[in-house]
Amino acid sequence: MKKIICTLVIVITITLSFASALNLSDISGHWAEEYIKPLVDAGVINGYEDGTYRPEGAIKKGEFIKLMMVASLPGENFINVHRYKHWSSPYIECAEDYSVITKGLINDKNADEPITRAEVVELLGKCDIQLRETEQEVSSPTFSDINSITDMQYIMLAHCVAYDYINGYEDGTFGPGRTLTRAEVATILYRYYNHQSGVGY
Repeated sequence: MKKIICTLVIVITITLSFASALNLSDISGHWAEEYIKPLVDAGVINGYEDGTYRPEGAIKKGEFIKLMMVASLPGENFINVHRYKHWSSPYIECAEDYSVITKGLINDKNADEPITRAEVVELLGKCDIQLRETEQEVSSPTFSDINSITDMQYIMLAHCVAYDYINGYEDGTFGPGRTLTRAEVATILYRYYNHQSGVGY
């Protein structure tokens, strides 16, 4: 009985997510529409239960972890082992199990906080190298505002820039402490997923 109930919950959740993805009401004409739609079609991203994607909303840590794990491990069965109560727990726990993040780094208390660009490149680079086994690229980013980032963030930034997953700004800065919108993250995921799948959108 418990197994049946669990299966039904999963089916309902997938159905709701799929339905919302098919009827995103707020991306038509948006500059990121061309990036969002292919990712929806690929099952990498979806919208909220009200049928919106909210492209200008800030991406949260739990949301980004979910997107990264789904994009990096297609077909993975994300199981909730109940280390956390947040809805993104299965993805956080999977990221921990694959050593993408240390245990407790993203948790019930901060999963709904906006994620910074420095945090994004660290997770993005680790997923690419550790989960997809992409060859690590080493370079020396020349952004003028990255002195305060960690050594790991610097290494992963070099990797992500080399593969053109993410770039800086026209003034020569990277903006490590800035947050990203859901539209901006869609462009990053588009490049990341496209590199993995080899599909030319």
